[in-house]
Amino acid sequence: MPTAVGPHPSAQQQAAELRAAGTHTTLITPDADVRRAMGRNLTANARRPAAARAGHRQGAALAASVARTWPAEHTIGG
Repeated sequence: MPTAVGPHPSAQQQAAELRAAGTHTTLITPDADVRRAMGRNLTANARRPAAARAGHRQGAALAASVARTWPAEHTIGG
């Protein structure tokens, strides 16, 4: 996972600070398949469809584990 650009803390640092404050966090970052689909040039429009499909596959694979940690009052219709 790339580090934040500029003076911003990375997502990992932010998640660690939230956990230290007692907040349950789930940090999802692009897996190897998604990173491969995205490529190095994140502005390459030609890669967007494949990157979106790969991201959707990863999201679908992780949905159940995230749902177990997400309180019902924060879900749509919950």
